[in-house]
Amino acid sequence: MSSKKRRHGLGGGFVPPAGTQKTIIPGLGVDLPELQQARALWIANRFEESLQLFETAVRQHPQNLVALVDASRALGARFEIQRAEEMLDRMMKVGARQPNILHLAGQSYRMIFRPDKAIACFQRVLAMTKEIPDACLELAILYERRHRVEEAFELIGHCLQADPEYQEAYLFKARLLRRMKDDTASEGLFRELTVQAEAPPQVRAQAWSELAARHDRREEYELAMAAMLKGKEILLQREGSMRRESNTVLGHLRGLAESLTPEYFQRWLEAGRSLPPKRTAVLTSFPRSGTTLLEQVLDSHSGLVSSDEREAFARDIFPAMWLTPATPLPTAKLLDAIPLPKLAALRERYLAYMQAALNAPIGERVHLDKNPTLTLVLPGLLRLFPEARLLIALRDPRDVVVSCFMQYLPLNANSVCFLTLERTAERYANDMATWRKFRKMIAAPWLEVRYEDTVADLEKETRRALDFLGLPWEPSVLNYRDRLKAKGVGSPTYEAVSQPLYTRAIGRWQHYEKHLAPWLPVLQPAIDAFGY
Repeated sequence: MSSKKRRHGLGGGFVPPAGTQKTIIPGLGVDLPELQQARALWIANRFEESLQLFETAVRQHPQNLVALVDASRALGARFEIQRAEEMLDRMMKVGARQPNILHLAGQSYRMIFRPDKAIACFQRVLAMTKEIPDACLELAILYERRHRVEEAFELIGHCLQADPEYQEAYLFKARLLRRMKDDTASEGLFRELTVQAEAPPQVRAQAWSELAARHDRREEYELAMAAMLKGKEILLQREGSMRRESNTVLGHLRGLAESLTPEYFQRWLEAGRSLPPKRTAVLTSFPRSGTTLLEQVLDSHSGLVSSDEREAFARDIFPAMWLTPATPLPTAKLLDAIPLPKLAALRERYLAYMQAALNAPIGERVHLDKNPTLTLVLPGLLRLFPEARLLIALRDPRDVVVSCFMQYLPLNANSVCFLTLERTAERYANDMATWRKFRKMIAAPWLEVRYEDTVADLEKETRRALDFLGLPWEPSVLNYRDRLKAKGVGSPTYEAVSQPLYTRAIGRWQHYEKHLAPWLPVLQPAIDAFGY
């Protein structure tokens, strides 16, 4: 198995290719000057101007596949999903007999939260040819998310037959072998990947994290920690820009929290009464605190629909509330000064984004925005929806920190905080101290739900949450796992949440106590405040 880097990512963001002159892009056709200008604007964070140019290019060159690909992905990244989907549907017609074009369309459908269309697209590609390895891998990943493990394994076979040097395909094959209970073959493949010096760093880091999880399941806790540290070291060498971004963002949000008083929240609640009420709720806290389990149970209720870790608010709506060249940092005063007409428009925009991503009407149902990283931007959410109800998932802080550290996550401004136990503990202490400050000030109703209580008595805690949200009891919510057999889950814990409830994760931190011990004083205020 030699090293080979992937040619197409599986992320959800739009990264425009570089280009400065008219060129021919193999398989797609002519790149256009206006597309190159649109990409330059995108890189400069001038998103609205960029989108206008992309759409202009599509109108002027409706058969140009470069324009359709780039415009659809850019629109999708800004949650203009319906417009993006229209372009991709046109692209499907233009390239109906070209598997490479259909493959790009499939990737794009996946990026804009249309997994069923993505699956259909990749299936069409593979009906034409098995010679596009990425199409096999993309479809296999989508199948595995829906627990179609055997079908995914067959596809990986085709993928590696077409490209025997495809490292990420070997990584995914090893995961599938684990899910198929072939632990010996799975472990052997993971170990082989860790020593591939020229393999992509993220592949080696993920292989180490998988080995760490295997040791943890076998109660080999020192070996588990040693493996995890090796994977983290690979990522620490590449954290530079993400660490800087994370520190900057956290500094800005810390400043926002310090500028708030109870009077602001009360004033926003009173002002919000002049806007048409919306049935909105937020489920947040901190990663690995039990948000996914609670969300999946609640999402089984006929009167509620959940959006699973969409970034629409933090990435688009929140900056639109306050960001201008003259106001580069969020403050309570800036949020307070937002005129009601602008708030009304942003409320509709947010709900339109979420409804488009769901690909189903919200209607009269409660909309639940589940994202464990929204805690620090709750002031913005409550300025936008002062009538929102807040569900806060709690779990033993020590278990949360260990769980966050003992998991591989792609590098971003949040996950970069989990590359050491010290940083993980500090980030948890920061976020949950901010929540404890907010809960003393906010005017919105809130309810804390403990993971340990949910696992011990699912019905009792679900009844509490539904009653808080103003929804009647439905016994069918306890059968939430039946829905997960065919439903894709966005959270990294999609595999675990499909399993029967278990208690082995409660008190897990004790197995790693000696490693966590130096940072326990950092966590002690939260441990005491939340009664653990």
